Amino acid sequence: MNVYRILMTGLLLGILLPLRAQVTFSFMPEIQGRTVENIYKVRMGNPGARQTVNLVINVTEAKSGMVVNIRTAPFELLPGINTVPPGAIYNAAVSFGGSKIATVVSQSGFFPEGDYDYCFQLYEGSGHSGGILDEQCFSYNLQPFSSMQLIQPYDGDKICDKRPTLSWQPLVPAINGMMYRLLLVEVKEGQQRAEALRMNLAIINQRQIPLPMLIYPSLANQLQEGKKYAWQVSAYKNDLLLAESEMWDFTVECEKEPVEAQPDAYRSLDDLTKGNFYIARGQVLFAFNNTYAPANLQYTLQCLTKPDQAFKKLPTVKVGRGLNQISVALSEKNGLVDGYFYIMHVTLPSGETKQLRFIYKQPEE
Repeated sequence: MNVYRILMTGLLLGILLPLRAQVTFSFMPEIQGRTVENIYKVRMGNPGARQTVNLVINVTEAKSGMVVNIRTAPFELLPGINTVPPGAIYNAAVSFGGSKIATVVSQSGFFPEGDYDYCFQLYEGSGHSGGILDEQCFSYNLQPFSSMQLIQPYDGDKICDKRPTLSWQPLVPAINGMMYRLLLVEVKEGQQRAEALRMNLAIINQRQIPLPMLIYPSLANQLQEGKKYAWQVSAYKNDLLLAESEMWDFTVECEKEPVEAQPDAYRSLDDLTKGNFYIARGQVLFAFNNTYAPANLQYTLQCLTKPDQAFKKLPTVKVGRGLNQISVALSEKNGLVDGYFYIMHVTLPSGETKQLRFIYKQPEE
């Protein structure tokens, strides 16, 4: 008889245990823990049978305590992977704590910098008295994303390159598996760049970019002279948008602007630093007045096309009192590459710093 009871008990446990099998939670706090909206995107793995449940989400911050408490409306938890359905989210009961952080979250929907715990509790039934099925917490020290800044081509630039390399600052802090997307379109006459990016056919719509730069795709049509183009970069992981850059535009214009400098034409340094590109054929020519003592000109070069490009020894340039007509002789021996974009940082004897952008071209023989 005892053997029979043991066998029956084992059989019943074998039947009932799958109904109480552990529910697993999948949540990425570094991404989904940044906004209240994205907290609902937790995934629940249910190895058991279909049942009615409701989800309670508690978010606390180490110093401020309770930030937000959410109880969803009841929903059906199906076998397999589940997300919270829109109806349960729309009818959720949401309450915020009394701290400054909680106030910021309630007003903006974004979690500011802090040390957070995200706890998920799944209850059975449609009421508040059902037993808890499972719970899991995730901890994360949240750091805000830096703003995404475009680098090259500059906003409002006139460039001569019809297949330019586009670059931007990386998103910080970095997220494992994060990728960039770049969108570039033509801006029609009378259009704003936001409208162009939303409505016009893309010339470049490149996804899965791992680095903060894109060499112009070989399969994309080259840009056309005299036309304006708008571009924007976004960072995402899987299908979740993390951040977007500003919208910038530039114009391809080779013949009208900039005018190529002649060997005997020394343009004012102040004029050259107003944003126009200068074509330097073997040398950079500029002029400025110096009221300070004679000294060596302090300057450095940075490549915009290939930011990690190294330069060999640059020429020494002396500056005297009065009007100085400066000629900085540059060549491939210094590490410059024909057709690349550069920026020269010039520190004058007065301590004032100027930035001069130019396209390097090999001198014609």
